[in-house]
Amino acid sequence: MSDDATECPFRLDHAPMAVDRTAGWAHFRHAGAVIEAESEWYLTSWDTVQYAQQHPETFSSARAFDGLGSPLPLIPIAVDPPEHKRYRKVLDPMLAPRVVNAMDDELRRQVGELIDAFADRGECDIVEDLARLYPTQVFLTLFGLPLEYRDRFIAWGEAIVKATTAEVAEPSPETLELAGELFAFLQDCIDAKRKDPGDDMLSRVLSLEGDDAWSDEEVLGLCFLFTLAGLDTVTAAIGFMIYHLATDPALRRRVVAEPDLVGPMIEEILRLELPAPMTPRVTTSDVEVGGKLIPAGSRVMLVIAAANRDPGHFASPNALDVDAGSRSHFGFGGGIHRCLGSHLARRELRLVVEELHRRIPDYELAPGARPAVRWPAGTLALDSLPLVFPADRR
Repeated sequence: MSDDATECPFRLDHAPMAVDRTAGWAHFRHAGAVIEAESEWYLTSWDTVQYAQQHPETFSSARAFDGLGSPLPLIPIAVDPPEHKRYRKVLDPMLAPRVVNAMDDELRRQVGELIDAFADRGECDIVEDLARLYPTQVFLTLFGLPLEYRDRFIAWGEAIVKATTAEVAEPSPETLELAGELFAFLQDCIDAKRKDPGDDMLSRVLSLEGDDAWSDEEVLGLCFLFTLAGLDTVTAAIGFMIYHLATDPALRRRVVAEPDLVGPMIEEILRLELPAPMTPRVTTSDVEVGGKLIPAGSRVMLVIAAANRDPGHFASPNALDVDAGSRSHFGFGGGIHRCLGSHLARRELRLVVEELHRRIPDYELAPGARPAVRWPAGTLALDSLPLVFPADRR
């Protein structure tokens, strides 16, 4: 069957995604490089996704996020050029590698402490005991906020993410109450940082002056975006990474023995197992992509997870190959909206692997475990990842 052939109407929920993402994303690619279905368009090939990313004036990110109904501007993802450049000019240096490097010792200490809490038990659930906790601690550290708010912040964030999924028609009163608590907490933090700034990202944003100064609404929008898109995605990536290491003993032994392979392994996981597999856009004018005309005002999903497995772009596109060299991917998006926190996310994943293997180099899935993802979903993640390992580390 050709890449553009379609024998039956494409259905998102027909993709066999739960336990086999290879089959799931093949379902998209087999339907075509450009698919019209269910009142949306899907771009699935490397070339079509890259074209959309390189033309933000036609594929609007701001219009795509209007549907969330957020009372705050989701900075910078929901901002189009030329205003987008103003925000990235400020934010990119605040998350540059040198800034992340300065946080390394503290973030390493924190992940080590989390692992120590279960390392002697002989079993754990990596999602519950590590992946859900660590990214929120990193966010609080980055913004100079108290770590004791971690569990409350996780509850706030998960409630808001759940309320923005397609499965939820409208937020429940409980969700609205939690969202109100989160906004009140963040506003209190902003007020406190304005009076007594520290050496953290939130304080640096609040210290901007003159034409560069941000309003409280803009700062809250940045915090809200981190909560909405920067925490559950790292949680999911940690789960997928450890899943592959737990189910592939040869890969795990190589990564333990050869530390230089940690980086390539992380990149391959990000290429194959995208937590945020599709990116929304809305067309601002009629546009031809892949030989098909997409009308103005159309909602378009950039299926970056399918593009990352495009056989026309990659040799062995579905294989996790740490020896393949540098294989570029859309794991952090592309174009002007490339993920703001990519350096920090990569560091979090590296620290998890290094500190886990320092303490527990040998582990496997618990007997009977069959980790799966829920689909359709805006974020792909393993709900649970139970592991077993030798309990006596002496």
